[in-house]
Amino acid sequence: MTDFDDTPAALDTATVRRRVADMVVTASDGEIAAEEVLRPGVSFTAAGVTSLTTLRLIDAIEEEFGVEVELGRDVSFLDGLDSLVAHILDAVSSSAAHR
Repeated sequence: MTDFDDTPAALDTATVRRRVADMVVTASDGEIAAEEVLRPGVSFTAAGVTSLTTLRLIDAIEEEFGVEVELGRDVSFLDGLDSLVAHILDAVSSSAAHR
């Protein structure tokens, strides 16, 4: 069970963007500010996201949103906030459609 309300009304991009940005802050132990991640066009690398932060973020996303991130597949969506949010929304939507 996830903590995230995955009903269609709760799946707005702005809410998920802010939640993932907050998750980056937590995953980086506060080294990266949410505002840095939320800046348009900033890649996670440019924001200072390390490989350890990425792994922690993946764990948090899987727990919060119930979205499986398979590292053996294309993970280019982990390059930045917008692509990651799009991936999460697509995965949650697909999961809801298959229930």
